Amino acid sequence: MKLNRNKAVKTMLWIASLALFTVPGLQAKTMNLKFAHQNNVYDADQLLAETFKKLVEEKTDGALDINIYPGTLTGSEEEALEFATMGTVDFSANSAGHIAGYYDDIQFLQLPYLFKSQEHYNVARRSGVVKEILEGVSKATGMIALGIYSDCNGFAIASKKAINNIKDAKGMKLRCMQNPLFIDTYEAFGFTATPTDWGELYTSLQTGMVEADDLGVYCNSIFKMSEVVESYAILNQMWTQKILFISPITWAKLNDEQKAIVQSVADEAIELTDAWQYAREAQYIEKVKAAGQTVTYPDTAEFKTAAESVYTKWFKNKPNWASWYDQIQYLDPNARLPEAYQ
Repeated sequence: MKLNRNKAVKTMLWIASLALFTVPGLQAKTMNLKFAHQNNVYDADQLLAETFKKLVEEKTDGALDINIYPGTLTGSEEEALEFATMGTVDFSANSAGHIAGYYDDIQFLQLPYLFKSQEHYNVARRSGVVKEILEGVSKATGMIALGIYSDCNGFAIASKKAINNIKDAKGMKLRCMQNPLFIDTYEAFGFTATPTDWGELYTSLQTGMVEADDLGVYCNSIFKMSEVVESYAILNQMWTQKILFISPITWAKLNDEQKAIVQSVADEAIELTDAWQYAREAQYIEKVKAAGQTVTYPDTAEFKTAAESVYTKWFKNKPNWASWYDQIQYLDPNARLPEAYQ
């Protein structure tokens, strides 16, 4: 009888120990990861980060825990990229314009009027050309590019006075990113590209040191520039992008299943963020109209004609861009529709 009792106790202890080691959460250690971006909590970067966090944590059952740092963890995009390379930051959202210093072919995607519509951009973003460019970015930066999404720059020009046509742009001092392609584009339109630190843009617009920026309607609003501009010209002159990176050090720590989840979630979060940006821009166009600010819709034909000099210059130096351009234009769904469906 005593022997059976001892056997029963041992069996119970064995079952208890087995249960202990199969409790979810005790089996695998949670990995705490940092997601840094340089903008405020109203920007699309924050939506991307929050969506990414929610889905990754859900799909990994909490094995990956993501903390978001909007505009606080690093002092600049260059520093954010450096931190990510070292593994201090795990995920980083960086402007393609800044990445040009590492891999200048990224600028191809910011050629003026490269994408003809939102639908065109959505299709082209998944193209072989973009995949090839992202591979080049990853190699040049030493990072892993998970995907690319729209920035708010380039949708519209905000200015102190109304722009109704290309003549109104002549000589107007425009603040834009100090990227050679951006400068060439805006100077082809007639603007005077004027270097201005981001932190000084509000004051520079207020005092007239610069007279315009290319942030688009929504971004001007969330960054309060709408307080010191009076008009918006809807040009959709370029589709600027940001790139979502993961540190290669972090990537190496993930198992195959986690890597697949991170990549698929990045695709989902980017899809949502792009759609949200387009909707927000349209919403804020109506909002600034209701507030009494001027919104103009200049004929873009003359701006496109002016942009031809930009293509001539850059295609001469980058002959591979001409082939990329043809491939991207072929993907325009509106241009490719059979006549009966137009």
